[in-house]
Amino acid sequence: MDTILLVNDSATLTKVLSAHFQKAGYKVIAVSGVMDAYEAFIRSEVDLILTDFVLRDKDGIEVIRTFRSKRTQRALPIVVFTAMEDEDTAKRCKDAGASLVLSKAGGTAQLVESINKLIDEYKASQPGSSLDQDMGRCIVKATSDVFRTMMNLRVTAGDVAIEKAQIRKAEVIGSIGVAGFLTGSISLFLPKSLARRAVAAMLMLDSPDGMADAELVDAIGELTNMVGGSIKTELFQKAPLFDISVPSVYIGDDLARRTVSDDLCFHVPFQIAGESFSVEFLMVTKKQGGTGVQQALVGGSTSS
Repeated sequence: MDTILLVNDSATLTKVLSAHFQKAGYKVIAVSGVMDAYEAFIRSEVDLILTDFVLRDKDGIEVIRTFRSKRTQRALPIVVFTAMEDEDTAKRCKDAGASLVLSKAGGTAQLVESINKLIDEYKASQPGSSLDQDMGRCIVKATSDVFRTMMNLRVTAGDVAIEKAQIRKAEVIGSIGVAGFLTGSISLFLPKSLARRAVAAMLMLDSPDGMADAELVDAIGELTNMVGGSIKTELFQKAPLFDISVPSVYIGDDLARRTVSDDLCFHVPFQIAGESFSVEFLMVTKKQGGTGVQQALVGGSTSS
């Protein structure tokens, strides 16, 4: 069943439109704002986005720009359904990347007919895909590129897990906050032996022996920053939807990172010559303000 992501903050209009689309054979995911739309898009297969021009948190232009910023979603049909019939509004929407701008005065019959055509054209050109596939791909590519170009180390990625946030253990943890349209954190979990080996390669040292913890902290912080920045660049080719903060690094014999959240988490394991590490992108979806990330470290010393 094809899916329409309906972005509208009018409960009445949402109910009316949903009924018409369901009658026409579509599944409807209804949300009231841009951030909710992005979260729904991450979690679901979407074949078309229908947005009002005026929304409670931003406007339809932001909806269009959000999804057009990704190269893989430039063909996704985006329809603006608006009561504003002036040419300037229509031009702004189309300049931002709207597939079609329709007036509410045209009624639902015209809307459903146009949506049928756009979805048929879209599915004929390329299948729909949810962002989780792209997120995993971006984490793998960004991490692999950093280790290859900065350390001449080739990593092998395992399967991407999409799960609730959970406790993760490691001897070295590098974490960087994510804030903006997306909120959460990007973290690296490494054994100390691999962390020292990676840092020695990055600093072009003959051997990791004798490396001070302070030197290791600084270098892992820079590595975390590079991986986080590369994920950001890879994921959003035009308009970045988040910024990253200053990284923190924790070193201990048996650290456990516990995130006070059960939000969406992308976790990718990697291997280098028999040693394992992992990269996690925690995406906080609750609208509670702040960075959305709270951490507790137990069982070891910390440095930052």
